[in-house]
Amino acid sequence: MARIVFLLVIFALVVVIVVYVVKAIKMNNTKEEKQTPIQRTKERTNFSVADELLKLQNLKEEGIITEKEFEEMKKKLME
Repeated sequence: MARIVFLLVIFALVVVIVVYVVKAIKMNNTKEEKQTPIQRTKERTNFSVADELLKLQNLKEEGIITEKEFEEMKKKLME
């Protein structure tokens, strides 16, 4: 009987841990979904702002992004 109670307690603890891990993963994913690609890049890697500005400039010159998009992304890089 004591063995069954022990196993039920262990099972309950495992369920609680799994629930907390799932919540943490969902919270992290929600945070990343709200971020722009530039913000995600800032958090994940070290990079030179000057290099990123050059990349954005090239995208603008190639017509991939507009002047307005360029200015918005540049502003976020400078934060």
